[in-house]
Amino acid sequence: MRGNQITRQWAIIRLLEGCTRGLSVAEIASHLEAGVRTVYRDIDHLQAAGFPLYSDTGDGAQRWKLMDGSKSSLPLPLTMTELMSLHMSRDILKVFEGTVFQESIESLFDKVTLNLPAQTLQYLDNISGRLGIGFGAAKDFSAFRDTIAQLSEATARRTCVEISYKALSTGTKTRRVVEPYQVWAMNGSFYLIGNCRLREEVRTFAMDRIMKLTVLKERFSMPEDFSLDEYLKSAFRVMTGKPETVRVWFRQSAAQVVKERIWHPTQEMREEGDGSLSITLEVPINYEIVSWILGFGSAAEVLSPASLKERIVHELDAARARYGQEFQS
Repeated sequence: MRGNQITRQWAIIRLLEGCTRGLSVAEIASHLEAGVRTVYRDIDHLQAAGFPLYSDTGDGAQRWKLMDGSKSSLPLPLTMTELMSLHMSRDILKVFEGTVFQESIESLFDKVTLNLPAQTLQYLDNISGRLGIGFGAAKDFSAFRDTIAQLSEATARRTCVEISYKALSTGTKTRRVVEPYQVWAMNGSFYLIGNCRLREEVRTFAMDRIMKLTVLKERFSMPEDFSLDEYLKSAFRVMTGKPETVRVWFRQSAAQVVKERIWHPTQEMREEGDGSLSITLEVPINYEIVSWILGFGSAAEVLSPASLKERIVHELDAARARYGQEFQS
């Protein structure tokens, strides 16, 4: 294993957590594919940061161990690497700043680290600073903080809710009673998935389009056969619908990017001899799949179905017309 100093030191803690007999520096170096001197320096840094490492000589070899009871020295029975992961999760949840989830993880970490040595806290801060997590455009959920919190509680308590919902496509508002099955986060947004009694089917509602929310006293029973994964199989990203077989061809310039990712559980890829690639998906034809294809520009071509090809052509014609005659040949 090769990596920066923080990564190696994290790995050392992990190795020692899983080996009660301890490990020699040579064994640690072998596991990490690092030099012996490098491992000695890492151990020195970990001890200086307050981690309870010590050496013990047995069978003619010096072995490094985590001090007995090191778990119980923490406010909760966490391992050191679990504590590191918790610390870094604070950065991950910053995308949901202004929600109860981000505030709760901050509160949890404050409680857990209340009695940790200052050196250890500094070490954890260094870890967080070495891990960069980037996100695309995210929404400001501070205005929907109470809505998200109430829906999360209603979901846990199996309590029906009444919502006033504004549709994205038409802008019309409807009032409906929903049995909230799950609060779901996707692409930096929050959604409510539940049984809509108005439409008599399971629907997905964007949190920021819920204009008014009332938690009712009525309880409901969660269907035993409901599965979020199964429900979302009929969506490319968020919007569900009747799946159709979609085939898209990508020229060589985009093929590498496409084949490196899992876009949908149903995807099947075929690499062509000229370096191009075709992908087959079972997804509904809606704005999400259209915008995904258009995002690749001229490097993507819809092979089927004809209805999707027509929709792509319509979008391109509309864009061309919008830019005016000055750029047309």
